[in-house]
Amino acid sequence: MQNHVAVNIYPERFAQNIRFLKQAVSPAKLCVVMKSDAYGHGLAELAPVAAAAGADAIGICSNDEARTLRQLLPNIPLIRLRSALKQEYDESASLLNLEEQVGSLEVAEYLHQLGLRRQRPIPVHIKIDTGMGRSGFFVEQQEAIKQVCQLAGLKVVGLMTHFASADDQDLAQTEAQLAKFSLLKHQLSQYLPADVLCHSHNSAASIRLKGQRADLVRIGAACYGAQTSQCFEQPAELQTVMDMHTSVMEVRDVPAGTSIGYGSKFTTRCNSRIASIPVGFGEGYPRALFNKGQVLINGQRCPVIGRVSLNITTIDITQLKQPVAWGDDVVLLGQQGDESISLEELAGEFDSVHTEINLMAGLMNQRSYL
Repeated sequence: MQNHVAVNIYPERFAQNIRFLKQAVSPAKLCVVMKSDAYGHGLAELAPVAAAAGADAIGICSNDEARTLRQLLPNIPLIRLRSALKQEYDESASLLNLEEQVGSLEVAEYLHQLGLRRQRPIPVHIKIDTGMGRSGFFVEQQEAIKQVCQLAGLKVVGLMTHFASADDQDLAQTEAQLAKFSLLKHQLSQYLPADVLCHSHNSAASIRLKGQRADLVRIGAACYGAQTSQCFEQPAELQTVMDMHTSVMEVRDVPAGTSIGYGSKFTTRCNSRIASIPVGFGEGYPRALFNKGQVLINGQRCPVIGRVSLNITTIDITQLKQPVAWGDDVVLLGQQGDESISLEELAGEFDSVHTEINLMAGLMNQRSYL
């Protein structure tokens, strides 16, 4: 792990975000999504924080994640938020006590047989494809869904769908998906258990479609303080849980006409002062930020110039009035003085999402919990 990059995680901010969201979505239950090592923030470190802050369930994807959580939180409901492979189901059915996602008769039948063999039904959430297009039963497949509800080796605990564009300015597609889901839920009501949990809302939908949250919401991004789109206003109470710092590695004065970095994609137009930092895409700082990104030094924004290399990025500090020295603090993500660089800003520079920034920074560097 890198010791020249500081990725700081703030568990109390995470807890505060969950407490705020828990109250905001009530009476719906809150599933805190913690897949991919809690979006790079650290699953083992933050899962107990989530449970203590009021998470009703935790959403994961892999058996590895489930094993980690079952050691820490043996009784909290764990919902797998994707389908899985046969070998994953074989282990989870016997050891991990997961609530599985079912989006086809083939998977349902396989889990049904596992449930019969272990002599205890496997809890499942039936996945409905209302417009996401990745997985699940289409709304026209009602006969197949009814068959799932009647399989003795399964216990239907949830009916779910997933929105494709709840972050967009226009919510017409999301409203159409919700209408399809609501109609199907009504049409299947006599086949579903009375206490079935119906759920569809992610972070954006939970914030924007407040009156239509049903029984449970699945919130990932907002728990970590990330805003998934600029098309709506994020509640001010939500705080970013991660920041990322490094230090100035070298300062050089270079003449006008000097090319910087691989491919000579930047050439100085005047005599310039250039700082190098020991961070590149090998430390999770996206290569796509060349000639686009900015960092904070001395509380001021400084542009990234030239290609971001594997382990080195070059910064133009010519405009800074205060001197910059070897070892000075550099903020890649977070706040310094009155300036800040957000996840959304970084992701927006190369048409990505906050999750990619969190994952790259958190999984490629040593994390500190402050």
